[in-house]
Amino acid sequence: MKQLLFTVFLLAVVAMCSSLALAQSSAVSTITVNAGATPLAATNIDGGVDDVLRGVTYTVVYDAYAGASTVAPNSNGEAINGDVGVDITGDPEANVVVEMALPSSIEGISGVSMALDFPSSGPGSGVRGETGGFFNPNVSNTFNFGAGGIVTLRLGYVFTVPADIVIAGEIFTTQILTNAYYTGL
Repeated sequence: MKQLLFTVFLLAVVAMCSSLALAQSSAVSTITVNAGATPLAATNIDGGVDDVLRGVTYTVVYDAYAGASTVAPNSNGEAINGDVGVDITGDPEANVVVEMALPSSIEGISGVSMALDFPSSGPGSGVRGETGGFFNPNVSNTFNFGAGGIVTLRLGYVFTVPADIVIAGEIFTTQILTNAYYTGL
């Protein structure tokens, strides 16, 4: 009888444990972290040339080592009034694609326009400030932000002042649209 009671007790304990086991459930939780890119910020850099003469072709070159643009010829007091380009900040070591919509002319306030050209290579082309390397501003370019998280781009350009300007102090202006977006993230 003791053995029977012990067997019944064991069966009751096993039944209780198995019903407890049936009341259990498992779940897996997932933690997801989405690393967002630092927003890109582009700052335009306005500039140009002052005191140009009619009928003269000028070449503006950015010198990365001097950190400034020069104009040639400059024998009559012509002077740079600022470098032209863009500074882009973003994630350090990330890649950024830069596209520039470059104008082919500069419009004067009297309606006269002058041809404008952005050389595709060499000293008169685009210059990356951090490296001093040239780039072709007429096509899409991919740059690495480097450890500093900045891409400094300056442009060289060539223009000819029309000989037939009739308004003294004619002012010519144009704009460059720059688009930048991450690639390879």
